[in-house]
Amino acid sequence: MSSYIRYTVIPGIVALLIFYVTCIVNVDSLPVPDKVFQYDKIAHFGMFFVLSAAIYYDYYRLHKGRPNKLRWIFFGLIIPIVYGGVIEIVQERFFGRSGELMDFVADSLGSLSATTVAFIYINRKKKR
Repeated sequence: MSSYIRYTVIPGIVALLIFYVTCIVNVDSLPVPDKVFQYDKIAHFGMFFVLSAAIYYDYYRLHKGRPNKLRWIFFGLIIPIVYGGVIEIVQERFFGRSGELMDFVADSLGSLSATTVAFIYINRKKKR
C-alpha cells in the first residue's frame, strides 16, 4: 500500500465518516440530566487529542523519526483546528444543530496538548 493512501486517503475517509455521523446525530434525543458537568467538552478535547496524536505518530513513523517540524505542526495542529472550526460552522448552518465556541476551544486545546506531548517526546528522544 503506498504511503499516500495509507497516510492521507484512508485517514481522510475515516475523518469524513466520523464528521458526517457526528453532525447528523441530534443531541436533543440523547438523555442528559439538567445539572451535569459538560462531559461533551472532555469528549471534544479527547477526540482532537487522539486525532492530532495519531497524525503526529504516523507522520513521525513515515519520516523515520525525522519529521519536518513545520509540516508536522501544519498537519497535526493547524489542520485539526481548522477542521474543528469547520465542524462547528457546518453544524450550525447545515445540520440544524448549534455550533458552540466552547466546543471549538476544547477541540483546539486537545490538538495543542497533543502537539506539546509530541514535542516533549521528540526532545527527550534527541537527548538519549
